[in-house]
Amino acid sequence: MQETQLQKFKNLLEQRLEKIESEIKNLQNELEELANYDSIDDLEDLSVIENINDDDKALLQKLLYERKSVKKALKKIETGEYGKCSDGSEIPLEVLEANPLHEC
Repeated sequence: MQETQLQKFKNLLEQRLEKIESEIKNLQNELEELANYDSIDDLEDLSVIENINDDDKALLQKLLYERKSVKKALKKIETGEYGKCSDGSEIPLEVLEANPLHEC
């Protein structure tokens, strides 16, 4: 892979990492606010809060996994392994353009 292509993927992944970390921070703040929510008027309010809480936790887990994958891809760029399968063969550029986190 050419250096310009690697730089393009690096920039793309760094931007995605920044967005993920921002989303994680926002979700953590939201979960913290819900944990401190004191004025629950009835069971329906409690049920809604619990559903939001569960959905946010699931989204947070997804974001944490994606952050780990992005960091792994960035590390591979640093070590010269990005865009390569474990057997050393090249991942097609079209595949990486569709999914920069693709592994084989």
